[in-house]
Amino acid sequence: MLCYNSTDFTSFLIGHVTMGFGGAAFMAGARILVTLLPAGMSRFQGVKIYAYGLTIGMALSPFLAARLFIDASWNGLFLILMGLCVLAAICAYFCLPGIPSKEEVRSQSHPYFLMALATGSFLTLYALDSGSYEFYSNTVLVSVILLLGLTSIYYFIRSMIRHHHRSPLLSMKRIFNSKKYRSGILVFFICYLIMGSNSYFLPQILEKGLGFGWSTVGNYYGLGLTSMMFGVWLHMKLFPKMPNGKKYFLVGFFCISSYGLMMANVSSSTDLQTYILPAIMLYGLFGIFLQGTAAAKSFSELEHDSTMFSHAQQFKNMVSQIGQSMGVALASIGLQWRTTVHYDVLNNHVASNDPIYQKTLAQVAAQYAKHTDTVSAQKMAFSWIQSLLSQQSTLLAGIDYFTLLFFVGIIGFVVMLIQKRLN
Repeated sequence: MLCYNSTDFTSFLIGHVTMGFGGAAFMAGARILVTLLPAGMSRFQGVKIYAYGLTIGMALSPFLAARLFIDASWNGLFLILMGLCVLAAICAYFCLPGIPSKEEVRSQSHPYFLMALATGSFLTLYALDSGSYEFYSNTVLVSVILLLGLTSIYYFIRSMIRHHHRSPLLSMKRIFNSKKYRSGILVFFICYLIMGSNSYFLPQILEKGLGFGWSTVGNYYGLGLTSMMFGVWLHMKLFPKMPNGKKYFLVGFFCISSYGLMMANVSSSTDLQTYILPAIMLYGLFGIFLQGTAAAKSFSELEHDSTMFSHAQQFKNMVSQIGQSMGVALASIGLQWRTTVHYDVLNNHVASNDPIYQKTLAQVAAQYAKHTDTVSAQKMAFSWIQSLLSQQSTLLAGIDYFTLLFFVGIIGFVVMLIQKRLN
């Protein structure tokens, strides 16, 4: 409701932070409820439905966002979220017990620790979100806010490790004693960082760099992400029979490196259906094979203790929010930076002594001159060239990003290939 009625950045951010509290409860609560099902077929079916629900939601989100942006308004998306929240509340009312937890199992952490976590999360999110728009104009202020936020989060984590409460707010020391969990959290952070940056970069490149409409971008982005459902089905078929995690990590990094390589070779004549759509399908598979395998491996040592499993899930959700927000912020800053660099280089050729520019200007002006006077035709031709420079600069910035993504995938593939602890 706050996001739907927001009129400026601050009110939207407050709504977004408020929504984060509920979103974290949904993600952690749903994952933990699945493990409370009786061991055997019931729990396996619960995991399957949870995974399919998550992937279907991720595939539908860009499609719904594009349709609402074109046919209605941007805040219409929050009407859908309100409807889903009402549906979730009804299901929770009829399905979940209302019995409060026993006094001895409730957390005993000092309120200052909770305040440090809340303050650090808010400041970090604010810095990452506002940095997407104001990093170059307010670099010092954004950096200070981000540093304060990360310091508060570090203080909270350090306190959870050092203090010996019987029931701490988060049992950081116990969950990080698991080597598998530490490795899994690192994989999750990399995945969420890539997902956050790609969710910003790809639509920008397709719309501003290649000239596709928002509706087309949303439709094909959502269609490409349906590969995640196939990935879930394939992963669930193979993993119980072949639980060796190494091969799935290799496939995941291979998919993201292939996606980066394909997208790094796009041009203004690239076909959306036969080239970009298969690339997005590879991107969808990357998340399933990496995150699905990391979840199965990293929580295996904690799932028998419901409290530790709950705390591990909550910390993973914190990492996911920081990773995705950081990915979006870095993508936005990187796009502005690389677009400016490429625009400056291209703009140097817009000069009276450049024969290619003069030839192009004359040809375009001649076409406009068929419908208007010579002076107006010259101005219109110059404006067309400037818009083309902006489009090409964005496209080149996207190629830089996807090239970086290709090398990240290669590095991840090599690291997973040479390690010996995931078998």
